[in-house]
Amino acid sequence: MKTVLQHQSDFESRIGRTLFESQPVLLDTGRIQAYCKSLDQLDWFHFDQEQCQAAGFSDIIAPGSMTFALVHAIFFQNIELKNLTALFVGSDRFRVIRPIAANDSVTLGMTIAAVEDRDEGFRVTYQFDWRGAAEGDPVSNGTFLVRYWPN
Repeated sequence: MKTVLQHQSDFESRIGRTLFESQPVLLDTGRIQAYCKSLDQLDWFHFDQEQCQAAGFSDIIAPGSMTFALVHAIFFQNIELKNLTALFVGSDRFRVIRPIAANDSVTLGMTIAAVEDRDEGFRVTYQFDWRGAAEGDPVSNGTFLVRYWPN
């Protein structure tokens, strides 16, 4: 069931609390390679399984930017905005902690870190953390900034 957010107070009441923890997201070979091809990111470690295994990886690895790119889709699988216009305004930081091998699953945890009034609307700072679905170990993390206006 999605969490519905429609007023600034809905965000403020959740500051410092986990907004959601996603279901596991499988990053299989096809998904990794399609993402890489879409960006012309054709490095061997995203395509050559034998060379990856010789280098000590269990399989090809996903680009670090892939979890960053997936935040939007996973966010809207878990959150429904009502009567709000939203605009992504940036990311203060993003850090990759460990590589993700093909066929690993990851989960996304999202927390509201801050809500700030603006002349029109308000800005929300989200902290996100990707973790290995099986081990719960950190994979990547960062901060997104989104501006909201009531419709």
